[in-house]
Amino acid sequence: MLLVCAATARELLALLPRQALGPAGAADHGPEGTARTTLPEQELLPLRLEVPAAACITGVGPVNAALALGLALAGARRAGQEISLVLNAGVAGSMDLHTAPLCSLWRVEEEIWPEYGLHDGTAVDGPSFGFPQWQGPQGPVFDRLRLPRPPRLPACLAGVDALPPAASLTVAGVSASPQRVAQLRRAHPGALLENMEGFAVALACARRGIACVEVRSVSNRVGPRAPHETDFPGAMRRLAAVWRPAP
Repeated sequence: MLLVCAATARELLALLPRQALGPAGAADHGPEGTARTTLPEQELLPLRLEVPAAACITGVGPVNAALALGLALAGARRAGQEISLVLNAGVAGSMDLHTAPLCSLWRVEEEIWPEYGLHDGTAVDGPSFGFPQWQGPQGPVFDRLRLPRPPRLPACLAGVDALPPAASLTVAGVSASPQRVAQLRRAHPGALLENMEGFAVALACARRGIACVEVRSVSNRVGPRAPHETDFPGAMRRLAAVWRPAP
């Protein structure tokens, strides 16, 4: 079964095809394609897609995401429905608007948690910390986790493979100062995006041996930003392209 998750109801409603939640879900879409923010509060929301599927609203931040994924995976197992693929989608900030402009869509191939590890007062080093978060088949996982591309995706997600890959930082506190952004760039020069749930979702999947695909739409510049450096409505609308085959 496919599990589709997003941090907020707005992101989930913007992401899903209009018919996926049935009549109740269609009613939650406002006029002209805008999404209202109400959805039933339950662990798993059944979806009407081409494959067996359910949805999960994780809440914002890595702690909420980890808790929600644990509940969703356990709930599916209790119902006799094993989840084999997780699609985690939502908006993200861009570390470089020239490379990752507003409303561009990316497939995350590596998640980084820059806040886990040994803090020396100026930076955090994951591998220097003696306690990995998980001992995986490829070795200990400290602050970085790759998301291997699944060998096969359902036809409804055919466009995901064509998306450009990116590394993304998962943070508990959104970067809002030039100093913070500069520190992250020095410590993780390859990271292009910043989100708040990706590492937690990817780790929950890795620990259960479940394939995880993460897609992010750029909603803003990371750090201080001018009004023209943010477009949350546009980024939300762009999420719907996940379900359309690449041209």
